[in-house]
Amino acid sequence: MNPFWFVGAACAVWAIVLTFGLGLRREEFPRSDSQARTVMLISIVLVAGAIGSAVYAGINHLGEKHGFRHGPEKAKSK
Repeated sequence: MNPFWFVGAACAVWAIVLTFGLGLRREEFPRSDSQARTVMLISIVLVAGAIGSAVYAGINHLGEKHGFRHGPEKAKSK
């Protein structure tokens, strides 16, 4: 199983929570510089993790036997 699926999903869930749970419901968000830095730190870690796990999975060919394409397409004979 590809680790990007988990880290990418966590990043997407964080974005939704940040937008609808915190950002759009409170006009004063973020209230302080430390709260803004915490949100930025969590976001940076999740995005870097998603990018890193995608690169790692690509290098190690993880999840290669799953999905729509299993390898090079064979030429059709006429």
